[in-house]
Amino acid sequence: MIKIETRDFGEIEVDENDIYDFPNGLYAFEDNKRFALLSPLGSDIYPMWLQSLDDPGLCFIVFNPVLIDGGFTIMLEDNERKVLGLGKDDPATALVIAKVPADYKHTTVNMKSPIVINKAERKAIQVILPLDYPFRMPVYASREVS
Repeated sequence: MIKIETRDFGEIEVDENDIYDFPNGLYAFEDNKRFALLSPLGSDIYPMWLQSLDDPGLCFIVFNPVLIDGGFTIMLEDNERKVLGLGKDDPATALVIAKVPADYKHTTVNMKSPIVINKAERKAIQVILPLDYPFRMPVYASREVS
């Protein structure tokens, strides 16, 4: 366990296995190379917090895109697999960054540019998918029942 400073929770202890190396950083935050994935609501319960270790004030709320769109698919280029240390058939996990307004019911996620994680190697990158996913997909969209 190591102690880190967070934006939303102050100083906390995190398991080193929950820290990921982002060799390319994130879009617009390229200087931030290490992030901790925090699960304050419980193990594998979303939303989660992606907290920068390089800048305690930088933190993103993230969701599992499959929980929002069951047909969500990750398509990676060979060079992206190489950066992640993924073989052709190795599993990867995706996360999408949320924009959470004052009224959380209007939260949206960026499905076009997910974060892809190789949990075994603890490496992650952000990619832009070639598929027609929206940059702002509602998380809590009202669903009509027939």
